[in-house]
Amino acid sequence: MKKIPDKKTFFGKIYLSLRRIFGITSSTATDWVRSGPALFFTFIYPIVMILLFGYIFGAAPDDSLYTLHYYNEDIYVVGDQSYSFNPASQLLLELGSQNETIAKELNLHIVEVNLTGSSISYAEWMKNNDIPYLMVIPSGWSEAVNESKVNTTAPIANINYYYDPSYTSSFEVRSIIDNVLQEMNLNEFGISTTILIEVEPTPSREGLDYIDFYVPGMIMVTISTSGMMGMVGIITEQRQSGLLYKISSSPIKKWEWALGQQLWQVIMGIMVSILTILTGWIAFDFNLTTLHPLMILVIIFGTMTFAGLALILGRFIKRPEAAMAATMSIVFPQMFLSGAIFPAEILPNYMQIIAKIFPLYYVSEAMRNMMLESTFHKAWIPFGVTIAMGLVFFILGSIITNWRKE
Repeated sequence: MKKIPDKKTFFGKIYLSLRRIFGITSSTATDWVRSGPALFFTFIYPIVMILLFGYIFGAAPDDSLYTLHYYNEDIYVVGDQSYSFNPASQLLLELGSQNETIAKELNLHIVEVNLTGSSISYAEWMKNNDIPYLMVIPSGWSEAVNESKVNTTAPIANINYYYDPSYTSSFEVRSIIDNVLQEMNLNEFGISTTILIEVEPTPSREGLDYIDFYVPGMIMVTISTSGMMGMVGIITEQRQSGLLYKISSSPIKKWEWALGQQLWQVIMGIMVSILTILTGWIAFDFNLTTLHPLMILVIIFGTMTFAGLALILGRFIKRPEAAMAATMSIVFPQMFLSGAIFPAEILPNYMQIIAKIFPLYYVSEAMRNMMLESTFHKAWIPFGVTIAMGLVFFILGSIITNWRKE
């Protein structure tokens, strides 16, 4: 027979408290299994969201012209004469620099920039000016191209292409440039591999594709949506039915009830995360190697943050039918303004300030910064904020929880 610790001892009190917490968790899990909307938001909602945004930003064609900024460093010199018409000029003509018909056919609008004398790198300049992609024709490129026509051992002439992979259009523009270069290889110079495109992502974006930016954000969006809606719904329903009033007469303490509810939200958060990652991997080839073990803690404390917010919100909502509207009033602004779906740096400056008000901003930043070694050091501040928010919102929500019968 299993020996139960004496309830008067310290360990006995801990044992009984844990039993009460897990009892709350198991009863909440049972109600969740019986609830159709809860099952939808846990299993169907994250799949729909990742597929919807993945196809919108990654697969849907864009009828608008892509704006490609370019910087031409190349001056073609033969002897003492400079030639304005050279392979670099030919490339720009092929991209539609002076022909709107060609530009529209390529779905491209190219804009020249002058970066002469700039003290920062091209990639940093792009980041500072919100430029998603930049083509640089390096000095000596035309000479290298022409040299390859008479010398088969000449080095390959590369065009430099800098891009931000969080913009899905950057891959479309790269493909356009690459196709034009290959046509020049074959049609103009009769060679197949002389001219290539050399790509470099903007700082802190190395090794990522568009889906690698959306998956972490979508994980936290689905957790915040399903978690907050679930918690607020549970609180209002149990208060209206009088169940919370009955619980108040039991040995269960408020913090135990709140922790039991949060424990279930954490379990659901982990399930949602796994489901979202698998969907992104199967449908869009999400890079699984970018996952880091510390992301589990981000998910746990992120879930606690939104569940704690739900505890606070549930204190002021009287009826279950109002729970949905109240939750959406917080969830939707977070979704679109916090940088979870769209990179925060593409927003206007004043909106970037607003984004930092939302808890989802810090949770998403912590997740994304943990994806790469080059940005991992930036994860500690948003990670610390996430932990602090999770603990503070849980404690505050537990304190103000009202069990009075409505």
